[in-house]
Amino acid sequence: MIGIDKKRVFFHTMKRFFTISVLLALIYSDAFAKDKGERPSPLAIKHNNAGVTALYSNDVDKALFEFKTATEMENNYVEGWNNLGLAYKFKGQFTEAERCLKRAIELDKKYASPYNHLGTVYYDMKRYDDAIKMFKSAIKLNPKLADAQYNAGLTYVDLYHQTRNRAHADNAILAFKEATDINAEHPYAHNELAKLYQELGQNEQAVIRYKVALEIDPSLGASWNNLAGLYTKTGDTLKAQQALNQAMEKNPNSPEAHLNIGLNYLRDSNFKMAINEFNRVIQTEPANEIAYFNVGYAYFKLAEQALKAEGKATSDGYLKQSNAAYESALKLRPNYAEAAYNIGYNYQTQKDVQAALTWYEKTTTLDAEFAMAFYSLAGLYQAKGDTINAVKNYCRFIQTDPVGHASELSVAKNATKTAGGCR
Repeated sequence: MIGIDKKRVFFHTMKRFFTISVLLALIYSDAFAKDKGERPSPLAIKHNNAGVTALYSNDVDKALFEFKTATEMENNYVEGWNNLGLAYKFKGQFTEAERCLKRAIELDKKYASPYNHLGTVYYDMKRYDDAIKMFKSAIKLNPKLADAQYNAGLTYVDLYHQTRNRAHADNAILAFKEATDINAEHPYAHNELAKLYQELGQNEQAVIRYKVALEIDPSLGASWNNLAGLYTKTGDTLKAQQALNQAMEKNPNSPEAHLNIGLNYLRDSNFKMAINEFNRVIQTEPANEIAYFNVGYAYFKLAEQALKAEGKATSDGYLKQSNAAYESALKLRPNYAEAAYNIGYNYQTQKDVQAALTWYEKTTTLDAEFAMAFYSLAGLYQAKGDTINAVKNYCRFIQTDPVGHASELSVAKNATKTAGGCR
């Protein structure tokens, strides 16, 4: 049986914000007006400012109209083009965003903001090298632009996830640190740095950065959840629960908090309470396959308990509910090999050999490197007296080069040796 799935717990991806607080300027400063010549007309400034207000209110369509009007009134209005590009980015119209931001850069090659915005557009397009180039240009023009450092950090993190090249992770750490050195009150930079530290196993530094981020902005629910995960990992369950309570207080309907609380209940063998929490996640996020998976696991554990205390009929009832939950997870993630394997394990527990074989075979089609599926198949075939299929699957198990299964590996090697070895 494969245990709880916590992929979305400790490393749940928080919505990433490309902060724009220093990038949406309402009007040109007097100093800038002197450098660039005449100040934009009052009408152009009025529409630009109306666009800024609309954008902060999440009314992107109105913002587009106002910025278009501003640039129509003043074709050389750098801020108008800059903000219009940002509005197009928010609409997901990246080609138009790129065009407008390049127009802003053409009008003023020494203005950092459109370089930074264009970097975020390239980031969204997964053109990471181009994004880094733009962020570096923005930083060169304005070394105090914390948001450009932050955005560069996000890009390096994605490059690290894509390539697993540690140099990208190191660059991300440097960029986030630079962002927080420039602006110590930048909660997102502290939070993203904490997440990266956590991913790299640097737990103490991660805790420090999470706590700083939450000191600045206590409403960061994902940070509370991740901090709880760290405390749980280090065995400090009291602090973990306190962090989860904060997450729930900030957002009572937070799926991440309920998922974490459910996992804590699982660790305490309080399986029915765990199921309640996972079901609350499902109510909020019906497509959360990990919540279904953990419901399945909790019912399996209840079945184990029931078999000892209440009898086989009750245990089988729990196993049926367990399989229903795993199948729901599989519908949502058709390649969810762990869920398929656990269904097979449940059937094996019920001594339904044929159903168990079917599900273990399905597991191997979903993941050709799923070592324990081959081992379980081999054991069932061996029990049936089917030596050919038993040896074949023991050999496939050995070929996966399994880690952490020394005793199973010994069994497999002895079985294949008796049969003349793997071919």
